[in-house]
Parts: sequence; C-alpha cells; structure tokens
Amino acid sequence: MKLDLSWEDREVLVVGAGESGLAAARLLTALKCIVTITDQKREDLLPGVRDKAPESVRWLFGPQNKKVYEDSDLIVISPGVPYDLPELNSARSCGVEVVGEMELAFREQSLPILAVTGSNGKTTVTSLTSYILAKSPEFNPFTGGNIGNPLSNLACDYVIGRRVDFNAAVLEVSSFQLETTSDFVAEGAAVLNVTPDHLDRHRSMADYFHLKCRIFDNQTTEDVAVLNEDDYLLSRKTVKGRRFGFSRRRRPPVGGYVRQEPREDVLVIVEGEKILAEAPWSEFKLFGTHNQENVLASVGLAMAVGMEAGEALLGARDFRPGDHRLQLVDEINGIRYYDDSKGTNVGAVAKALENFDDPIVLIAGGRDKDLDFAFLRPLIEEKVKNLVLIGETQDKMRAAFRGAAPVSLADSMEEAVSVASRLASAGQIVLLSPACASFDMFKDYKDRGEAFCREVKALKKGPLPRPGRQGGKKSGGRKNE
Repeated sequence: MKLDLSWEDREVLVVGAGESGLAAARLLTALKCIVTITDQKREDLLPGVRDKAPESVRWLFGPQNKKVYEDSDLIVISPGVPYDLPELNSARSCGVEVVGEMELAFREQSLPILAVTGSNGKTTVTSLTSYILAKSPEFNPFTGGNIGNPLSNLACDYVIGRRVDFNAAVLEVSSFQLETTSDFVAEGAAVLNVTPDHLDRHRSMADYFHLKCRIFDNQTTEDVAVLNEDDYLLSRKTVKGRRFGFSRRRRPPVGGYVRQEPREDVLVIVEGEKILAEAPWSEFKLFGTHNQENVLASVGLAMAVGMEAGEALLGARDFRPGDHRLQLVDEINGIRYYDDSKGTNVGAVAKALENFDDPIVLIAGGRDKDLDFAFLRPLIEEKVKNLVLIGETQDKMRAAFRGAAPVSLADSMEEAVSVASRLASAGQIVLLSPACASFDMFKDYKDRGEAFCREVKALKKGPLPRPGRQGGKKSGGRKNE
C-alpha cells in the first residue's frame, strides 16, 4: 500500500530524534513532504543529530505546545514515544493521523515480511531467521525493525529508485511498534511468548497481550502464524493464518517440537503425521532450552516464504546468538560466570534460571518496569542460593524474595561481582540476569553486560579494589529495552 501522493508538500511532524525518527524523516523527505522533527530533549543532549537528517528538515527541541501537533497533516512517532501523549491525543481529536515509523515504512515497500515479536527471544529469532535465509542462494534478506535498522531505510531506497537486492524483510517488532500499526501485515508472523514486561507503559497484561497479537490481525489464510503452544494464552489464540505451532512438551498438528530421547533432545518438524525434518540438538551451537524454541520458531518463519523444513533446520545449526544473551563469560576457580544482561523482564530471567541445575548466585536489579517480581519466587527458591541486588529496585526485589534466598546489596557492578564471587563455590554459577531495565546505572543493557564482563575478567588479576559505585547514576529516557 502506497502513501497517497497528495501528501506531497504537506506538513509532517516526526516525534523523536532517534534512529527510527531520523529514518522516517529521510523517507518523508524523499516523498517530498515538509518535515519537522521534534524531540523533548534539548539539542545539546543530542549531539550531531542534525547531521543525520536531510538539510530541509526543520527542528523543534524541548517541550512543544499542542498547536504544533494539531497543525500537522500527519504525525509519525518513534517506538519510544508513548502513544497516549496528551499532544498526540489532541492531534487525533483534530483529525490528524498518527502512525509509527514502521507502519509508515510498510506502506512504501513491497517485500514479503517475516515479523517477530514476544517478550523474550525476539532479537535471537530475528537474527536466526535472517541467517537461515541468507544461507540459501534463493534469499537475500533485509534484517531490521526494532534492532537498529529501521524499515524506513529500506522504504526510502524504494522511493528514490535506488536498486534494492533484498527479496524478503525479517523484522523484530516491539509492542511499542505494534501499538501504532493499522495496515501492517506479515506473510510470516511469530509471537514467541508473552510474559510481564513494559507494564510501566501498558496498562495491564491483557493490553500487553492484545498488542503483541496485533501482529496477526491483518493476516489472511495464505499467511503463516507462528505461535508458542507451551504459552497458555497463545495456545488458545485463534488466528486467520496457517498455524505453525512450536512446543517443548507435545507434538503440534503442524509445526515443530522437541522429542526427548534418553541420550539427547531431537528437534522435529511435522505436518500432520509426516515428519518433514529432524536434527539432534547436540549438532547445534546454541545453548539452552529456550534456544530450542527459538530454532523451531525460526524454521517456521523460513518455511512461510517457501524454504524447505530440512534446509531451514540445517541452516540453523552453526548459528551463534548475540552478546549478553545467556553468554558464558569465563570459568574461574570452578565457578562459571554467565552474562544475561538482555534478561530485562521476569520471563527472561525464568528462562535463564531453568537452564541450570547447579546452584546459582543471581545478580539482579535495575530500573523498574512495574513488573511483579513474585512471578520468579518459586524459581528463586528452587535454583538460587544467594541474591545480589543492584539498582533502583533493590528494596522492591528484597521484599518480593524475602525468605526465598539470602540477599546481599551492591552499589555497583564491581561490588556485585566481587560479592557474588565470594558467595559462589566451585561447580556453581554466577548469573547476571537483571529482570529490569538498565537506565538507572548504565546507558543500556549492552553497557551493563560489558561492565559485568570486565569485572569478571578482573577476577583473574587478583583481589578487586575496594568496592564502590561505578560511575554516576544515569537517567535515560524512555526506551524499548
């Protein structure tokens, strides 16, 4: 679906000057719109931002009055911008359409889309699906969305007539992005799981679940819907597309499952009574039961654009996930240290804990996302021998886990790793899996994970210096982590 050409020379307001907003501005400029970018931050907090946008763009920094929004012909918002801002509500009441960057870009490109959402595993499945497709000579996928390459970059190439060699787009899609979709549709769409997350922005779990499932709303019977059949709500979700279920517990009618054999697990893809493909889990380079689910979901998405099940399963075998996703950092004095800084919600931490049988010293905490930490209490009691808590949620987490495991508090990552190393013994695990956002102490989850890795590496050099707060507290804006 193309943006109506009558938008030429019309006034479009882009809200948010991050990568998504800048990409939307480039696309809108190519469409010959008159573009204004607004951001509530001061310009000095956004160094170099003007250099990343077309010269014709106008800029408004700091708080804006409602009239700026109401006088626009179209408003495009970045994922981190709350959908219910008073200024946006006022503009809608004046008849102004408000769309997200991804929705805008979707209308200006024509590739088949594979879209991935869920509370956990989105980035891994997006990257893995693209990796599987790229191993075939028949596919050249564009990879982007919520993982750093906005779809507007691709759409802009279409508009300006630049050669586009991609023949499929694999997108990570967040609930923030789905909040602003209307026409968006994916030939293959996956919801990996839905556990509590972003409840500081979404009003309830019901609203959050509904937003995640919007990824299926515009599908037809020709499209493929990939769902986690082990998720109670998703297993009962009705979809229009052809259902590809994946499960670690049971065999779905069509989809993939884990056949648990005495010596090892086997991933199996089935259609009715027919086995389409199978592979022993020992042949894959991924770690953890959660990654078994990720492989099965990725195979279902690859099949949605015509790849054979066997080829897709084979293509996944040598894939390695990105950093900070249950990554073994080192083993020191018999203690294994794992970096799962990407575990920013309770569902992700649950998945991480389930992968270990040895006692765990868990480092957790950060900026609250209004999650109920009691969700983790049974696993804390079962798996965790000690808790080391950091960040703004220390008191909330300590109250939630009182009596479940001994608790220590730390004011920095340096102190947290030092304390955890003293609490753990040979044969045990030190796991960073915070269940929180990182913006109270770090730039983002990567910065937090890198700090953990540095401190673990420092353990090999001898006793750590006296613990102290690492840097200053950082108060980031609202981001989708």
